[in-house]
Amino acid sequence: MRSLVLLVFIILGVSLGQEVYVPTPFTRSVGDYMVSIGIMPISEIRKEFPRAYKLLVKHHGEPASKDTHHLAVSVWKEEKGEVKYLSNFKVEAEVRSPMLRAVRKELSKYSHQYGDNYGGWFDMSDRGLYHITVIIYEDGEKKRVDFDYLVQ
Repeated sequence: MRSLVLLVFIILGVSLGQEVYVPTPFTRSVGDYMVSIGIMPISEIRKEFPRAYKLLVKHHGEPASKDTHHLAVSVWKEEKGEVKYLSNFKVEAEVRSPMLRAVRKELSKYSHQYGDNYGGWFDMSDRGLYHITVIIYEDGEKKRVDFDYLVQ
């Protein structure tokens, strides 16, 4: 859980004094770049990171009444020992609940101090294992990256 919180700090652009790469099960390799996701309850973002919440609302709009979580997606690669965020893609996410309900949305791009990320609000109110597919459109190609996330 601590690794996930650190990853969310990085994704949301909250400064920790230095940029830190935190390997987690929420990072996958896609060819010559990496895709990382961070998921956090909206209530926790509002309470713990009000500045980040305002930034997210600015880019995604207010969450719908049924939305419970924020999904953040980073597309990045390491160059010369530094993380370089990539932002020239169209990115979608499909979130499939434990009850097999799926919602697919285009994610909006938003800036943070290190580069651009993609994100959106989702209803993840059911307990259990969610399947998240990130779809990246690049130069007419479609790349899919799959993650599982447990809501307890």
